[in-house]
Amino acid sequence: MSKIKSLASQTAIYGISSILGRLLNYALVPIHTDLFPNPDDLGVVTGLYAYTAIFLVLYTFGMETAFFRFATKDNKEETYNATASFVVLCSTALSILIIIFSDSLATWAGYPTASNLVTWLAIILWIDGLLAIPFARIRLENKAKLFASARIINIIINVGLQILFLYLIPLIISKGWEGSGWLESVYKPDLGIGYIFLANLIANILLLAILGKWLLKVKLTFNKKKLKPILIYASPILLTGLAGMLNEQLDKILIEKFLPVNFYDGITSTAAVGIYGQTFKLSIFMMLAIQAFRYAGEPFFFSNAKDKKAPELFAKIMHYFVLLSLLIFLMVSINVELIGFVFLRSSAYRSALYLVPILLLGKLFYGIYMNLSIWFKLTDQTMYGTYFSLFGAAITIVGNILLIPIIGYTGSAITSVLCYLCMTIICYKIGNKKYPIPYNFKILSVYIIISCIIASGTQLFKLENFWLDSIVKLAISLSIVVFIYLVEKPKLVRN
Repeated sequence: MSKIKSLASQTAIYGISSILGRLLNYALVPIHTDLFPNPDDLGVVTGLYAYTAIFLVLYTFGMETAFFRFATKDNKEETYNATASFVVLCSTALSILIIIFSDSLATWAGYPTASNLVTWLAIILWIDGLLAIPFARIRLENKAKLFASARIINIIINVGLQILFLYLIPLIISKGWEGSGWLESVYKPDLGIGYIFLANLIANILLLAILGKWLLKVKLTFNKKKLKPILIYASPILLTGLAGMLNEQLDKILIEKFLPVNFYDGITSTAAVGIYGQTFKLSIFMMLAIQAFRYAGEPFFFSNAKDKKAPELFAKIMHYFVLLSLLIFLMVSINVELIGFVFLRSSAYRSALYLVPILLLGKLFYGIYMNLSIWFKLTDQTMYGTYFSLFGAAITIVGNILLIPIIGYTGSAITSVLCYLCMTIICYKIGNKKYPIPYNFKILSVYIIISCIIASGTQLFKLENFWLDSIVKLAISLSIVVFIYLVEKPKLVRN
């Protein structure tokens, strides 16, 4: 149980940083939806960041997981230098190419006037690539507080600059306060959403300065003998990551491409992406838990893989992970109207709140799949990850293309559930033969089904008075937390 406590402690630190960071980012959602009431504007932001997330996988080339694998069984310094050097080379080359072809890429993506934003994103990606392996080393060395602090500082700077650019400077200029004349001469209102990307760029540059000493520890080296097995291990992870990111981001791209004209009255396809993108953000509460767990769990699994009781340990971890995820699923699903009211200030963005429970369920299955995937990483059979992810990507592509023209962005949400559910099932079936782990999926399946019934029931139950409805649903949420605690407490005491 001490190992589970250790993992829980590390996860809590990563989780706190993720939660604080996301809360700060969420402070921007009301500002964004208020300042940009036309969903077309935030549709561009959502679309460009979807492409950025996919490109980031190319920048890191699966080297983070490869670093964990080889650093725990070979010379850590040599592995650090080899993986970091390769990522530095890839990141630099890719960013140079993106900057050179920024005009063409912006036009191809459907945003012909956004070439400057594409250039800024290339620099943002370059910095993310440079810091990927230093961040991985920080995680491996259990320096969770350093990792969390750096992330939080980066987000605070990003959020602070966005508030400055989008709200405070225009306010100072409009009020004619001291210094407004100078600000008016340098501030460009026409840049609009561009200030979101500029703030991100400046924050990343400052993060590079903060973690510079970790990057300076890298000795650029290209030892073919050392790098070859790492690349063999990492290449399938790259393909897995690309396919996985397609599963995560492709819906936002395909909605714009395949949504019929006037499917939603008075809403363009770009605006639909904006609405879907902001609604999608409300499912991020589940992703916070998954991300925090991944940061702590990946090095933990590799470090404990040789333990004879590792399978039983991993099964217990899965049990508690699913319970925590279901609590998040229920809390958000039950109170989605209140959460939407707080964060989505423009009513135009609240038209798709019904999608949130569906998106959360998809994220839940993704989290389960992520836990299951440890078997092919520990057994050096990472090609299976590629197969599973390509299988999921095929479902994502076909599902979106078939369903978007019929049921709009609801089709994208349903497809995400089908994608991750199918990936989870096939990963479990094969993994149970290759690396048996005694997961208790019978009881977990019951928990998931009951949670879905409760979430669906509370969606149908609605009082006329919004605030009374919110209070009742908060009370239901707290009752569920207490119930699960009472049911699980004896098990925790026994362990």
